[in-house]
Amino acid sequence: MGNDWPEHCFKAYDIRGLAYGDGTGELTPEFAYRLGRAVASYFDAKSIAVGRDIRDSSPALANNLMRGLAEGGIKVLNLGIVPTGCLYHSVWNLPVQGGIMVTASHLPMPTHNGFKMCKGNLPL
Repeated sequence: MGNDWPEHCFKAYDIRGLAYGDGTGELTPEFAYRLGRAVASYFDAKSIAVGRDIRDSSPALANNLMRGLAEGGIKVLNLGIVPTGCLYHSVWNLPVQGGIMVTASHLPMPTHNGFKMCKGNLPL
């Protein structure tokens, strides 16, 4: 992936950073696409659930993430706009082998976004 990944955005339990509705910031639609491709090559999964929150940047991030997953050979179950708990519920109760939630979680700033990931039913 190279040195253009914003390393400081990679936290212990998620990826979080600046993401603006116009597609700029640290977490861009291109970043989301490349993350999807990376996850597709790393996860041993046939299908992954993807959900998103209501931030302005979430539709583009989720769409590009799902495109990267699909182009990497993963069937995507698009959950749409859901709370994070719904994603966790899906990895336990739906025929998926992982999940990714596009959200900055508890950060209230609309200029931030991120990704929470599960491999199988375990958070990464």
